[in-house]
Amino acid sequence: MRVRVTLYFPFREELPENPLELELPQGAVAAQVVEALVARFPSLRLRFYDAQGQIQRHISALVNGISIQFQRGWSTPISESDEVVLLPPVGGG
Repeated sequence: MRVRVTLYFPFREELPENPLELELPQGAVAAQVVEALVARFPSLRLRFYDAQGQIQRHISALVNGISIQFQRGWSTPISESDEVVLLPPVGGG
């Protein structure tokens, strides 16, 4: 299945296109979006994964405009034609 993925600065600096489409297996979850992205663009590995191979905790994602934090986290199901946005850490106060 194909999903549309949008990345925001600084992630998108290393991409030739943004947004982009990724091919995922049926039944994929949000974590597999990151896996597919890093497989296609290996230079992003250190931006998305920690030393233990886990998705860095400061990375946020939206699936169809809804934060995965309010769904099933990185286990949130992804469906054909979903739009996934990957966001870097945000600070302020």
